[in-house]
Amino acid sequence: MAPQVVLVTGCSSGVGLSTARRLAQDPDQRYLVIATVIAMAEKAELVAAVGDAIDKTIFIKEMDITKDEDITRVVADVMKTHGGIDILLNVAGVPGIGLPERVSRATMDKIFNVNTIGTIRLTLAILPHMKQKKTGKIISVSSTAGMQGLPYAEFYTASKFALEGFFESLLCTVRSFNIRICMIEPTKVETAMFQSVLSETDGLSKNDTVHEIDRRQMRCFCDHVAASPSMSVDDVVNVLTKCVEVDDPVFRHLVVPPELKEAMGEAVADLTGEKSIASMRKMIGAM
Repeated sequence: MAPQVVLVTGCSSGVGLSTARRLAQDPDQRYLVIATVIAMAEKAELVAAVGDAIDKTIFIKEMDITKDEDITRVVADVMKTHGGIDILLNVAGVPGIGLPERVSRATMDKIFNVNTIGTIRLTLAILPHMKQKKTGKIISVSSTAGMQGLPYAEFYTASKFALEGFFESLLCTVRSFNIRICMIEPTKVETAMFQSVLSETDGLSKNDTVHEIDRRQMRCFCDHVAASPSMSVDDVVNVLTKCVEVDDPVFRHLVVPPELKEAMGEAVADLTGEKSIASMRKMIGAM
């Protein structure tokens, strides 16, 4: 059987890099991985990680998903070279945290352009080919923040909520084409990106120009996040690769410690929204 062609975004580090490496080093060589990075200058870590698999089971492409011309070029090149794309893994994403009234328009645009619009544009570029073949998988890394709000991360959360809404709606129609859609929804993942976000929040909590109430709440938020259980990159990659491997994966895949699943389920299921708000206010010491 010919290997499946898998396009993966966000491969310069973290979950994207580890997923691309896992698939490229599959002992049965079931996959040809097209690993994309925003610039070739950022490919060094990926190249070191995959070793001899380069240009055999993994091919690195430069693609900024906020640029339509990059998406068009890469998709066309993969279609011409490999005949199609069987699986799309939308992993690229950027964080966002801070006082909402101080977040610049440029920052808002970046968060939505990467996390939402770019991801959707890439999906739409590949979708007609999957419909034509009547098969395919589209697997996207979202977040628990795509299901439940997160204090001081309003724009990041909104970008993930929008992604969830788009793919849940799309799922209803494309199953008729035998196309499966999955959302991977991890809680805190120990990556360099996460540490930078926590550091930024801590800095704001010590900024005298920030209102004392916000400073206090941010300190509580930092303490809560630092003390809360986290998932490893491998935990997320394990779920991603399982979705790749099975024929009919379900839509949502919550990647959280077992002790958090029940509490989160109860909060999200409350139609008044008050349980969810209460859990968030507890994070910031406002209960």
